[in-house]
Amino acid sequence: MTSLDCQLRDDTLDLRTSKFCGKPFIPKTMNYPVGKYNKKPMYLIAQINFSELPKLDGFPTAGILQVFSESDDCTIYESAVIQFISPEQMLDTPLSDFAFLDEIAEDEYLATPTQQLRFKTQNDFGNSGNDTAISIPECDTVSDLLEKIQTEHKMTDRDFEEVIEKFDSLSAYSKIGGYSLAVQEPFSEDEMMLVLQLDYLNIENAVGDGSLYLHVPKKDLIQSDFSDAQVIYECT
Repeated sequence: MTSLDCQLRDDTLDLRTSKFCGKPFIPKTMNYPVGKYNKKPMYLIAQINFSELPKLDGFPTAGILQVFSESDDCTIYESAVIQFISPEQMLDTPLSDFAFLDEIAEDEYLATPTQQLRFKTQNDFGNSGNDTAISIPECDTVSDLLEKIQTEHKMTDRDFEEVIEKFDSLSAYSKIGGYSLAVQEPFSEDEMMLVLQLDYLNIENAVGDGSLYLHVPKKDLIQSDFSDAQVIYECT
């Protein structure tokens, strides 16, 4: 991520750019999202332009995914809105006057500077919170392998916890695809795909101390269908 050191109203990035916070690309033919509870304009948490990503199996190659939230402490994530802007809709004239966002521009959750998202490919080997399938003798999942290591090396519970923490740290970063390091609610990798994991501790000056996870059924993701997307926010 590249911090622009600017707030919502001063975002100078192209509206189609992948970003954390800032101004979203909204075709004039679409309504800007409004909060379910506070009835105010929602703010952009993340925008992903799939054409800017390295090619990922099962993911769209074009279009824009957006995650919005209310600017309210009690409903910041439970009322999240996920919407997809199709490549055809991206040809429409976008909304350019964001003066109406002044209503929420002073909200404490918008103190995070706008960040441009940049992407690179990286292998992700899973973590102890997910039953990641592996091909190792006598081990069907990563959990099996870790238990085998503990047994063979006769590790104390304390030493084993340190191994788990170091192993899990390999999954604790902001990413698209791979395996989510969910603290409370691991997802089923047979049916769901991690589309986005945002680690707030690794986002410069971000307001928040947890991680946001966005999962989508695999069969829907390939069709660019985000109607059954699930958003989870977990504090660390």
